[in-house]
Amino acid sequence: MNGAPGSAWASLRVVPGGEEELQLLGTPAHDDPSPLTARHLFDLASLTKVFTAVAALRLVDDGRIDLDEPVEAVLPVGTGDAAHRITLRHLLTHSSGLPAEGREWREGLRGAELRRRVLQRPLKFEPGGGHLYSDVGYIAAGEYLERVSGRPLAELWAEVSGAIGADSLTAVPEPSLAVATETQPHRGPVRGAVHDELAHALDRPAGHAGLFGSVHDVAALARMVRDGGDGPHGRVLSVASVRDLTTAAVRADDGYGQAIGLRVRDESWMGDIDAVGHTGFTGTCFAVHPGSGAFGVLLLNRVHPTREHADIAAVRRAFFSPLAPFA
Repeated sequence: MNGAPGSAWASLRVVPGGEEELQLLGTPAHDDPSPLTARHLFDLASLTKVFTAVAALRLVDDGRIDLDEPVEAVLPVGTGDAAHRITLRHLLTHSSGLPAEGREWREGLRGAELRRRVLQRPLKFEPGGGHLYSDVGYIAAGEYLERVSGRPLAELWAEVSGAIGADSLTAVPEPSLAVATETQPHRGPVRGAVHDELAHALDRPAGHAGLFGSVHDVAALARMVRDGGDGPHGRVLSVASVRDLTTAAVRADDGYGQAIGLRVRDESWMGDIDAVGHTGFTGTCFAVHPGSGAFGVLLLNRVHPTREHADIAAVRRAFFSPLAPFA
């Protein structure tokens, strides 16, 4: 129906010099024939990391934290001789040396004990010594933000969503408004609960995954990036923080640049455009072309009902290709 795996397609795109184009196709689940609407909430998966990064940069702008201060005094994280040198900048740019994921949930661990075990994983390399996309790093970042601010991560996310005008962003969606994801062996059909197995087992919000949002919620984030930190109610991020969010600080082995939160020119899914953005495992993504003001949001539930044969890289590249300015 929509040319991609899953049951749902919600997109919003602005090409150079054009108007916003909204497209809604399909249904929220294969067994739910109601038409998809702009109010439906997708499991944003790793787009959550961008909201966590924005929350962190707002605390930096407020003078509450320093990106380059070791986090150990507040949150000991990782094991190894150099773990004490990990900074928030390392965590937010996937350069801490922490592993990609924590598989302890497969052993039946949950909650606080699972979080403790995940945060003490051995480092793969010394902080600043490379790039490894890491859910563990963003779990640590979220925990660190909670401790330094004295506020739950959900409140920090809500503050970001209010500032950018993402009015329906939430970690606890109404199931009837949620778009279904995967039928998992140990959970059955997942709808209205976080798809990410580690985030689900942690039993409370984590910095790497867990937010649900509509196409308009993600578009609000894209507009803030496009507009240099401005939101509908005033400035969201300082000029310096927007630079950190959009300028590559680390080079990934796959060739893209890694800024705080965002990827820079990731050709594997952006195609040949000079853009910044992020993807989510469930099928979500957005990209912004800062020079032209064009941006696109594409939300799919590609893992519904299964993640098998669910490659959408070509679909993403085709969707974002019109963002490049005309020659």
